[in-house]
Amino acid sequence: MYTNIFGLNVWTRRLLARHPLVRLSDRVEAACLLLIVVVALLAVPVAGAAGTAVHDDLSHTFATQRAERQQIEATVTRDSTATAQAYDNPYLSPIQWQFNGATRTDDMRTAKLKAGDHVTIWVDRAGNRRAAPPTDRDAAVQAVIAAVSVWSLAVGLAVTGWAVLRMRLDRGRYADWDSELGGLADNGGRTNNNA
Repeated sequence: MYTNIFGLNVWTRRLLARHPLVRLSDRVEAACLLLIVVVALLAVPVAGAAGTAVHDDLSHTFATQRAERQQIEATVTRDSTATAQAYDNPYLSPIQWQFNGATRTDDMRTAKLKAGDHVTIWVDRAGNRRAAPPTDRDAAVQAVIAAVSVWSLAVGLAVTGWAVLRMRLDRGRYADWDSELGGLADNGGRTNNNA
């Protein structure tokens, strides 16, 4: 016969059963495990609220960055050269672009390009090259990570508390068993003192 010790019905029976083999420590352990389930369920809306707050904050920040940056076209001035380190874009290309009448230059990691090729770059309001601003999708991903982290932290703390409680309850059960086995041994192995 297969018994699932992780099923909620087993722990519910331990909590509510009127069986002589179910001790107070078993009931406390079962109640704490059911409390973990409640914590896990109650942590979902809290984690959702945290994720929503992170998403709103990051969406506003990323929108501000997108408003402060713009895409422009830059021209490769010399053929790309291979770099010693392996990257997604293993070539270094010198580029130049015009911004407000001034010519700017920089080096950029690219695929292999030839002089005269064009690449799209992002610049800030001063014309300095910047990384592409994060998108709303990036904000959503970070919000999901934040929500999962909050939920995992809440459930992890509850499970850790339950594990510590279970170790203490097990120590108490072992001490009770030792005491009862000692009493049984002192009684000549008989469970009935009247015999």
